[in-house]
Amino acid sequence: MNDTTSTAEAMRLRALQAMTPTRRLDLALSWSKLLRDLMRSSLRQQHPHLSPAEIHRLYAEHLLGKELAFKAYGPT
Repeated sequence: MNDTTSTAEAMRLRALQAMTPTRRLDLALSWSKLLRDLMRSSLRQQHPHLSPAEIHRLYAEHLLGKELAFKAYGPT
């Protein structure tokens, strides 16, 4: 499902193309950080009883999967 008109999408693409590669990278990195922060915040709301270390581990499991998180961080 797409809620963006073709005109708006064309404008968005022109705006992105007008940006320097550095600016596009800065935007991508800031969006990535925002999404990571939102995920951590959501995990803290869902699991208020967990310590910061436990939240970090849960975040790693969401991001990497349980098997890779286990390899990276050991058993929970």
